[in-house]
Amino acid sequence: MSGTYKAAVITAPKTFEFWDVPIPEPGNGEVLIKVKAVGICTWEQRIYQSTKPDTFPFWGGHEIAGVVVKIGPGVRNDLQEGDHVAIASLTRCGECYFCRRGLDNLCLYAETPMPGQPKGPRGFSEYLLVRGYECYKISPGLDFTQAALSEPVACCTRSVRQLEVAFGDTVVIQGAGIMGLLHAKLCKLRGATVIIAEPDAARREAALKAGADYALNPLEEDPAGYVRRQINPQGAEIVVFTAGGPAAFQQAVTTVAAGGRLMLYGSMHPSGTVTIDANDIHYREYRLLGSSRHDKESFREAVALLSSGSIKVDDMVSTVLPFDQIEAGFQLALAGGQYRVVLRIAG
Repeated sequence: MSGTYKAAVITAPKTFEFWDVPIPEPGNGEVLIKVKAVGICTWEQRIYQSTKPDTFPFWGGHEIAGVVVKIGPGVRNDLQEGDHVAIASLTRCGECYFCRRGLDNLCLYAETPMPGQPKGPRGFSEYLLVRGYECYKISPGLDFTQAALSEPVACCTRSVRQLEVAFGDTVVIQGAGIMGLLHAKLCKLRGATVIIAEPDAARREAALKAGADYALNPLEEDPAGYVRRQINPQGAEIVVFTAGGPAAFQQAVTTVAAGGRLMLYGSMHPSGTVTIDANDIHYREYRLLGSSRHDKESFREAVALLSSGSIKVDDMVSTVLPFDQIEAGFQLALAGGQYRVVLRIAG
């Protein structure tokens, strides 16, 4: 192919520029994608607001769905031109310490940019050159807007897999943002009773519509007391922190049952310090876990769940805008009251 395409690049704090970029030819192991939909994640929102000069230029967009346009030599999967795909936009070198251990989500080169291009996953663009292993085929019947959420679903499936959620478990999820609701949907698929702890009334209502069994305001009712009175006098087998800062995490420690699992899924910005009594972990034997990014298997699981309709994410999309309104999309996302703002790219 010849010609150029539009890319939206953050060049300064709260500043986008549209660049004309030559449409590339896929090389060995590479695939050219026509981007159809891309989500605006909180990670890109933080970068958009950053005042650190070495941050820019930054070419964001990592929640991506599109169509295969051209396949380079050496791609070893069954992709064909015209296939609908979701993109797992992380480098997996296959050779570093973590990749060799099967922890490819922690690859030492996971954010390596394409040669000659700015930092970032590059999904805010009309076309995208990716490595073949980043492409996961989706059902042609799955709308690209929903398919763009494959990446956050994949991050949550990895978290839930680590937690070993079982039938009959009680799961308390702190925060009813998009990651909290995705955890709720996935835990319900595994037969758990799900309680959402969320201060915002509208989000508590959204959590119940998403399948949560109970929703409470942790500023008015202690989750630990609620679980022990209403569900299990020993506490919750699983607690998932997705949001709420240090205070919420301290509540999580008192809510988890002896022998349970506590997942620190959400990051804290600015960095938060929490206090844990070492003897409490020793005597109660609960496990403290972390989960970051997705891995190859969790992305495969996410695409299968979305393609089959086993999990639906249409309620996770608050607003859809055309690509040329990306700046308005960021302003809308930053204003609050949204789940995911998704950009659709014509053509």
